[in-house]
Amino acid sequence: MDTESVTTPTTRTPHRARRVLGVLAITAALTVLAGGVAAAQAVNPYDGVNPDIGLFGPALNQTWKRLLAAIWGASIALAGLWVLTSFLASRKARKRNMSSDLSEAGEDLKLSLIILGGVAAVSPIVGAVLLLVQPGA
Repeated sequence: MDTESVTTPTTRTPHRARRVLGVLAITAALTVLAGGVAAAQAVNPYDGVNPDIGLFGPALNQTWKRLLAAIWGASIALAGLWVLTSFLASRKARKRNMSSDLSEAGEDLKLSLIILGGVAAVSPIVGAVLLLVQPGA
């Protein structure tokens, strides 16, 4: 075995650890000198502000909802088409007794079904996230 091709581990890990500890120590010192956590509890200027695009009028409100619905519908249609083609490819591979094609088509079918379920579940997922994030909920 050639001794020149063997690499030795570098000693950068202790230097990196020292650097990280140094940065953490400086951060802690600056936090204590700046007033600590009490200074971070200042008044929130965004308290009570909620996102609302009603300022731009009902026409924009309806337009973005229609655009979002069209994109969502197209996504569901494309995912459904992918499920259909994956199912047909799986059936074709099974009919021809091609095990390698059958395994690939099966994986493709599973992935397409997961994507179709995810696209269909976008509305409940977003609704659940908004329910959890709302301060009054």
